[in-house]
Amino acid sequence: MFCSHCGNEIKDNASFCGNCGNSVGGANARPMYGTYTHTSTVLNTLSQRLNTNGVIWLVIGVLQLLGGLFLNWFLLIVAVANIVSAVQDMRYSKTVLSNPRGVVAKFTPIFGPVVILVYNLIIGGIIGVIGSLYYFFAIRSYVMEHRSLLQSLDV
Repeated sequence: MFCSHCGNEIKDNASFCGNCGNSVGGANARPMYGTYTHTSTVLNTLSQRLNTNGVIWLVIGVLQLLGGLFLNWFLLIVAVANIVSAVQDMRYSKTVLSNPRGVVAKFTPIFGPVVILVYNLIIGGIIGVIGSLYYFFAIRSYVMEHRSLLQSLDV
């Protein structure tokens, strides 16, 4: 079941949503795999967050590009990687709306994002860390929170 107020998954025998405290029952709950509206809301939210992530990494990449031109040429390498990643995220933000298959598989691995966090911590500074934290807390955790619904779209 999903809470009609916040969309969070709730246990079948729960009286209140553990996320927002909304009363559960009758009109306040949805079937396990949601309705079209709930699925659409989850995908739209994920798409918006992916696009925001792309914008964040684009800004980080441009700042690193400027730093590479004026401070240290090595920043140019990280800047190009972050700009490419930003463009990929913005493209994927559109793809996820029309083809959400494999979303959970894409965001479950943690090794790659941790490596990105570490190299941005070492080379990119605090702005790279902010981008990585946004990914972990706004995107990856959102996908994991809605894992069962998103996996049901893989069929």
